[in-house]
Amino acid sequence: MSIEKEIERAVKRTIALDKDTPYKSAAEQEKIISDIKSAFNDATFHFENSKSLMLNQSGKKRLVKQYDNLYSPENILCQSIKQILDRAFKIKYPNRNKTTRTLFSVLSAAIQMSDFTIVKFDFKDYFNSVSSIYVFEKYLKYNILDRHEIDLIKAFAYSTKYAYAGLCTSNAIAEIIAGYFDEAVKQMFFSNGIIYYERYIDDSILILNEHMEETEVKEKLETVLLKIFHDQTIKAPKCHTKFNKKKFKYISRRNILKGNCSVDFLGYEFWLSANGKAKIEIKYGITDDKRKKYEDRIDKLIASYTDPSSPDYNKMELLRHRIAAFSSREVYMTKHFRSNIWRVKGFISNYGELRYFLDTGLVETNTEQYLKNMIDDAFDRAKIDKPYFLMGGAQLNCGYNLYGNMKANKTILLVDRIGYDYKSLVALCKQVGINSTDANGKRRGYGTLVRDYLIKIRVGY
Repeated sequence: MSIEKEIERAVKRTIALDKDTPYKSAAEQEKIISDIKSAFNDATFHFENSKSLMLNQSGKKRLVKQYDNLYSPENILCQSIKQILDRAFKIKYPNRNKTTRTLFSVLSAAIQMSDFTIVKFDFKDYFNSVSSIYVFEKYLKYNILDRHEIDLIKAFAYSTKYAYAGLCTSNAIAEIIAGYFDEAVKQMFFSNGIIYYERYIDDSILILNEHMEETEVKEKLETVLLKIFHDQTIKAPKCHTKFNKKKFKYISRRNILKGNCSVDFLGYEFWLSANGKAKIEIKYGITDDKRKKYEDRIDKLIASYTDPSSPDYNKMELLRHRIAAFSSREVYMTKHFRSNIWRVKGFISNYGELRYFLDTGLVETNTEQYLKNMIDDAFDRAKIDKPYFLMGGAQLNCGYNLYGNMKANKTILLVDRIGYDYKSLVALCKQVGINSTDANGKRRGYGTLVRDYLIKIRVGY
């Protein structure tokens, strides 16, 4: 595919994902495409002109870079490069739910083995540590054949220098080099009985069917890290990539026999213990950090209701919808070019593997109590009376309880013909102040109403 075709695809994708001004006429689209092509042909783009932001995420500062204008030559060409890399390297981005589903199965089998080792590790500030120039010189330039594509990617890599979070190419660049890291890990531990290895962006977990000492595991992982990210034969600025020593976790069967252990991965925490007969047992939970994250989120929903300066002050029906959505899973569809893409969001979707262990005694105590009481506790923290929809008996089955909704897999299905139909969606939107017609009185489409509803109830689109 030519770069001109990639530019056309990039513009259409950007328009499709533009939440602020989603509609562009055919003439407007053609004008944007023409301007980008001219900038590319005349080499008047400047990839180094990105804006730096410092975001505070869960108390941690994170450097992010982005281009101010979505339709600038730099941003569209950046998206075009991502498309080229995705195609050339056949990148398959990780699926969180699929990864955790497999891990649950593997762990339940691993604890039955006569010996095993579990290792959790991750990279520190991963994206910002990956040198784009290094990745280009070591991997990219040998796998892309088109001269114009390779020249564009080289210009981008040497201008931006690192795969900074916020640039749409960063996922692709970081995933490409991490893919080589994955293969090297599998080869390194092949003779040590590797039965499971999975990496989700910068978090990894490794399970062996034999005992290996912690020092040997660390030595092997460091060897792989140096080989992939710090190759001294590459004449380019090296990556700063290193392991996060504070988050390294090592567990062996022999450790568990001496005392209880736990390991976390993607927000789940697995508690391992031995009973009197040296049989290993496992309980499942959610990490403290993730529980706190969702507590903060529900606190903000309630605060927007109680704060007189908030535009949502005293809007009980809006609060009800937000808590209903917070405690459920949302399923809807979006367009990706000519394809329909299913989207699933929500707390009970993110931690859906736990629903199979509810009422079995296998959910860790703190997590079980959290699921049962978290929303009620949030109103207690806010020191206000619980709203009418949380009052009365059968609290776990009230429709606004994490435990009850997870058990029932409660779903808000915003898909025409199989979920809310158009008339029902209009009624749903009306309850939270969303009009079904635009300023000109024109009927708004199903997908537009779904988007506005999800944004209004703080699920996001």
